[in-house]
Amino acid sequence: MRPKALTIAAGLALAAVVSAWWWGSAPWIGSKPLVSEVDAGPISDPGESAPGDERIAIASATAASSGDSLRDTEVDGALRLDTGGQPLPDRELRRLFDYFLARSGEQSPEAIRSALLGYLQGHAPAPGLRPEALATVLAWFDAYVALERDSISIAQRETEPAAMARVRALRRERLGQVLADNWYAQEERDYDRADARRKLWADRSLAPATRERRLAELDADLDPQQRELQAQSAQLDVAMQQSREFERNRTDASTRFVEREALYGREAAQRLAELDQRKARWNDRLRSYAAQRQRVLADVDLSDAQRQQRLSGLMQGFDPNERRRVDALTRNGMLPGQ
Repeated sequence: MRPKALTIAAGLALAAVVSAWWWGSAPWIGSKPLVSEVDAGPISDPGESAPGDERIAIASATAASSGDSLRDTEVDGALRLDTGGQPLPDRELRRLFDYFLARSGEQSPEAIRSALLGYLQGHAPAPGLRPEALATVLAWFDAYVALERDSISIAQRETEPAAMARVRALRRERLGQVLADNWYAQEERDYDRADARRKLWADRSLAPATRERRLAELDADLDPQQRELQAQSAQLDVAMQQSREFERNRTDASTRFVEREALYGREAAQRLAELDQRKARWNDRLRSYAAQRQRVLADVDLSDAQRQQRLSGLMQGFDPNERRRVDALTRNGMLPGQ
């Protein structure tokens, strides 16, 4: 009897594996590489938040820059102040950071930080955000970007359980306990629950009735809609973890198909096989680009203008979305051979 959850793989599992492959990041870290030239060390725990805080309204503001992915979008997230005028290190502030960081790969880290700074200066209530409060927010931003960058690097080098443990410790080392809890506690709880569900689904020694009972116990505090979302998330995690293991072990295509078909059905196994082929073609293109780029950079006979022209020419082999990914990989030192 095939577990009912795994029958959705033809759609949802495929999308999840595409996302994990395409962006090269763990699902519990983020969907897009973050870049920064700023190295941020540990920062102090923020003080306790005072009740009755003052909100800086930003929902109606829009990104003014033309020619970027945030054009004509509403700013997401918010900076809030407590009654003493100090910034609140809440989840809304992290959302604000993420909004501006959506330009990663399109703009330089310095330009992204400058845009955030300009926004904070232009949307603070009279008499304005105090310099010390603004400095605190920017320090949090720098620490956040460096943390996300290093977390992605850890996730790419280690297995998921080990990486998650290291990243959790790093969050508290870099941000302090209060800030790390405010920004990541819910994600970490969701990860723990999903991890427990994933282990139940992956345990083939369990009888279906036993598995269903333990899953129900695990999700007893959730409403039906949340329970279904958690089930789907765990099922997708199983598919992504299996694909990562195939990559590490260099499992051949026929073995992959047989194991996937047993879990997800024939249609999903075929789609995942097609995804493997697409990924292989992408990696070949990326290796070719990296090798050609290195030769251009090493050519001492080229002027700066000639070198830039040739580098731009190499990027013409990618469509606009691919160029953003290649640029992000380049900035993060993640091209093959870097």
